[in-house]
Amino acid sequence: MNQATENSAVGYTTEDGRKIGGTVMEMKNITLRFGGVIAIENISFDIHEGEIRAIIGPNGAGKSSMLNVISGFYHPQEGEVWFHGKKRPVMKPYQVAEQGIARTFQNIALFKGMSTLDNMMTGRLTKVKTNMLDQAIWWGKATKEEEEHREKVEEIIDFLEIQAIRKTPVGRLPYGMQKRVELG
Repeated sequence: MNQATENSAVGYTTEDGRKIGGTVMEMKNITLRFGGVIAIENISFDIHEGEIRAIIGPNGAGKSSMLNVISGFYHPQEGEVWFHGKKRPVMKPYQVAEQGIARTFQNIALFKGMSTLDNMMTGRLTKVKTNMLDQAIWWGKATKEEEEHREKVEEIIDFLEIQAIRKTPVGRLPYGMQKRVELG
């Protein structure tokens, strides 16, 4: 077991130099406007590794707008988003997702007749690099790539602790479990 040394600026550093509990994302003085309506005004907060952060408030307080800024759907007029110590440039949502930042929406968007595993594999289609012909004949690179994606999905299933429902059609799952599948 590695010992860790405390460093208040970055959390903990292990003997091999890994930082644990350091700042992953910083929202600095974020202001978002829609015409003359101010949705978010001068909001700042940090998110640290391993931390669960809640954004709470009444209807119209800007919660969804802040999540949309974090996930790249909206771009603030003022302020900066920092990710892993670097200022994040304006990015499209798919580029933000490629960095590992994701969100779910209030309305579940799953294929109800498909299993948990199949829904999660479908979600990985944006990461497929092989061409359609290779995929159609499922040969060579396409086979290897699918195996790699399946391995990643299995890791996510383990992380989300949903092994018991991996083959269950998501339409038969309770709402909370469907949200967990959607997160994967």
